[in-house]
Amino acid sequence: MTEYVGYKDHIGDGMCNFGLTDERIVRCRDCRHMHKVRNWLGMVVDECWLHADRESGALGKVNTELDGFCKWGELRND
Repeated sequence: MTEYVGYKDHIGDGMCNFGLTDERIVRCRDCRHMHKVRNWLGMVVDECWLHADRESGALGKVNTELDGFCKWGELRND
């Protein structure tokens, strides 16, 4: 299934325009930055290896939910 970002523009008098952008939502489970790793307790967790601070390039590892997503998700090639 493919998901896209939707929007709603208020045009007045309680009326709205609705639409979809061409920006695709990539869920964590399908993202190339998500990896299964074993933590210090020996448990396997899902971890995002995307840069936590995109300006400085500092690498941050964050536990994720498989149904989660962020604006920097990139579809895995495999």
